[in-house]
Amino acid sequence: MRYRYYYKRDTRACLNTVRRLIESGRLKVSEIVAIRGNFSNAKWYRFTIRTKTEQFQFKGISWFYYGTGSLGLQQVLRWLLVPDVYRDAVLDVNQQGDTFQPNCFVIPGKGCGA
Repeated sequence: MRYRYYYKRDTRACLNTVRRLIESGRLKVSEIVAIRGNFSNAKWYRFTIRTKTEQFQFKGISWFYYGTGSLGLQQVLRWLLVPDVYRDAVLDVNQQGDTFQPNCFVIPGKGCGA
């Protein structure tokens, strides 16, 4: 398993990186095993895309707040062909924790039989 870390300072930089990875063929949507979003006070937001052979982790997309973070995550999930039901659940503020403890999420991918 190869681990790739992308520490971008904002959502726009993360979007550009994900788009480049998809367009170059390094990130194949059909090979995705899981998509995960984690939050902790120490590590802040971590957005992870895992395939059978690689794990791509991004810092810079904050899905809890209104604005570019949640819109950016929505765009990335569209590029990754995530069904609407998952996108809506992840981005629904009513499903989130309070401002200091946003919920984490896991979305199974097609590569794991989902």
